Amino acid sequence: MPKLRIFNPEHDMALAFGGTNYTPTPLAQKLRRDLQMLPAWFSASNDSILSRNPELDSTWAECINKRYKTSIKAVSTQEVGAFNDIEPWGWNRYLRRRLFLDGVQECFLPSEECINDIRNLSHRRISISFHHEFMEMIPELQDNIPIESSDLNEVIDFARKHPKAYVKAPWSSSGKGVYRALDINALDFTRWCSGIIKRQGSIMCEKPLCSIMDFAMEFRCDNGKTSFVGYSVFNNDTHSSFSGGLIMPTNALEDKIIAAIGNKELLLKVKECAMTILDKLIAPHYTGYAGIDMMVYRDENGYARINPCIELNLRTTMGIVTCSISNRYISPGSYGEFHIEFHKDTITKDYILDLEHKYPVQITDDNKIKSGVQMLTPLYQDSQYCAFIHIFNSSL
Repeated sequence: MPKLRIFNPEHDMALAFGGTNYTPTPLAQKLRRDLQMLPAWFSASNDSILSRNPELDSTWAECINKRYKTSIKAVSTQEVGAFNDIEPWGWNRYLRRRLFLDGVQECFLPSEECINDIRNLSHRRISISFHHEFMEMIPELQDNIPIESSDLNEVIDFARKHPKAYVKAPWSSSGKGVYRALDINALDFTRWCSGIIKRQGSIMCEKPLCSIMDFAMEFRCDNGKTSFVGYSVFNNDTHSSFSGGLIMPTNALEDKIIAAIGNKELLLKVKECAMTILDKLIAPHYTGYAGIDMMVYRDENGYARINPCIELNLRTTMGIVTCSISNRYISPGSYGEFHIEFHKDTITKDYILDLEHKYPVQITDDNKIKSGVQMLTPLYQDSQYCAFIHIFNSSL
């Protein structure tokens, strides 16, 4: 039986809510609907993807299957009860309840205990444990251990001692639960912090760092063991939300990160230690993708260093998407960029056609992308989000 993939980007906020009666925000629902076919690019052959527009998405999938010799299918909500192997973007109680009501047998869903483990391990305090483990194994790392506090005065005092510090909600989606403490006297700052403490019990405080490069290491946990999937080098917008990433082979990304650090041995040591820590703290309790966001930053003396754990994501990440595309769909010698765009107004078909006309996709004889723009999801009548890759070839 093929696997059913589900794109549920509201996952982090559903974890924050904790219950089964969560209602995604309108913007989260829009993102889910507009990019619902994104799992096509990291799915195995014959996998199916849950679709709210199965007829249109099936037509799109047929074109993708023909172009790249894949066998992806779009299925409706009414068909999910036939699946016994389901892998969403992330597991939470809200999604578990939804699938049960849609007809999935409970024996094919993760247990409540498993969901609780995922929620507890997804709390940002896990980064404190990761930092302690990293520093024990790699003493040359600087102390950038976050502080967890449930006292508003302590949070304000931390922000006062560390100007432009970051304060973060324990559970939040990319960028939505992060506040840069630029003005600790601002009413908005104290209201935001007190609100997070009231709703989630505490708040995480982090020193500001002079970032050189944001990157992540992507892993997979199965049967209590961790395997390395690849790297992702990404961009964040002004709200600390993911806006795009590089499409490159794993070795090229590794070289790029090493160039920023200036120390190959240190990066490889961090990767090895990350797998050891995941084996110890995460893999016994979790099955699925895990991404550790990291940073190359410049210290007060101007030296490049690594922060080995900005945060841990126990879900599929956009880095998994870029890793899969880089390894499976890109011709050797080509590289590119992954983009997610949001438009205030509905995206027109002319906008997409113009992109594809300016940068027509060129496919090699072995069904790899050599250059051009490839849209990663269909365009719907009311789409406001779109995802695409723009690929270049060094020989052109």
